[in-house]
Amino acid sequence: MKKNNKLVLLGAALTMTAGFSMIGASVNADQVINAGQYTENAQQLQQIFTNKNKNFSLKEVSVENHSDNKQEPVYELKGFNAKKTQSAKMVVNAEKTNQIIKNKTKKMSSSDKKDANALNINDVKKSPVDAINLAKKYANVNGNPTSWKLEMKKVNGTETPVYEVEFDGTVTAVSSSSVSSAKSSSVKDAKAKKSSKASSKAAKSNKKVTVKLNATNGNKISVKNEK
Repeated sequence: MKKNNKLVLLGAALTMTAGFSMIGASVNADQVINAGQYTENAQQLQQIFTNKNKNFSLKEVSVENHSDNKQEPVYELKGFNAKKTQSAKMVVNAEKTNQIIKNKTKKMSSSDKKDANALNINDVKKSPVDAINLAKKYANVNGNPTSWKLEMKKVNGTETPVYEVEFDGTVTAVSSSSVSSAKSSSVKDAKAKKSSKASSKAAKSNKKVTVKLNATNGNKISVKNEK
């Protein structure tokens, strides 16, 4: 019986260890990044993409954390060839853009062909930095974005390059240190604290905020709050 008890205890320990390992993996997989640190412009990213994919057009750029790079930030570049028979997906290390992690092509499906709109680089007048700063203003947030994407979308019936900038909901909160360091009257301090509490409450209620804006003129298209 003693041996059996030992085996039971050992099995339980192994199960708990495996459980903790799985929890750790899921945490890493959900890790967010400061996408505001990775703002390579569309022209440079297009060059990286087409250097390896001759006669291909770039259709989408995004920056995010990625399992292909051990949860480190990457640029993900997608495009298609001139005949719209092949699609390409490239993953580039966002820290070192000369390091290509993945570059694969595959046959395009009929549905893929319908969505194959080449990114009009000449119409991208706003840089990722501009887009992020405008998105902060439109969403009324003061934190860093967790991802951004650039692709063609229809705006008022016209194909237009559009930025989609995503923020974690908690970025709405104003830090208490910034409030306390402000040199103002007691009345202003009270208002600032009240505003800070309201912002903190709003931050807790939002999971994320997604802003879409026109990459040509910077105009707001939409702001979506997900609770």
